[in-house]
Amino acid sequence: MSASWTLLIPVAALALIVLGGMAVLRLQRTSLGPDEVRSARAPGSAAPAGSQDAVRESREEFVRRHWQRPGVVANGATLVDLYDRIRALEERVARAEQQAASPPPHD
Repeated sequence: MSASWTLLIPVAALALIVLGGMAVLRLQRTSLGPDEVRSARAPGSAAPAGSQDAVRESREEFVRRHWQRPGVVANGATLVDLYDRIRALEERVARAEQQAASPPPHD
């Protein structure tokens, strides 16, 4: 009989841990609004999730804001440089498209 009691204690502890975890998850779901739950499940959605503070903040804005904080942004200086290069390239493409769209002047 004592062997069954020694097995019952770890099984009961495991059941308590699992049920406690389920209860915590349920409380978190009820405390979050429906938009927050949806954005937490879909990482590529319009509303960013995670450690970004502003609701409408893009990844670029987040990196630019935290580029000097170690552990928050991996190699932030390189990412900021890449974002600057991308922005310059986008401006060059926009200018080239405008020049291609406008007719050449006739002499």
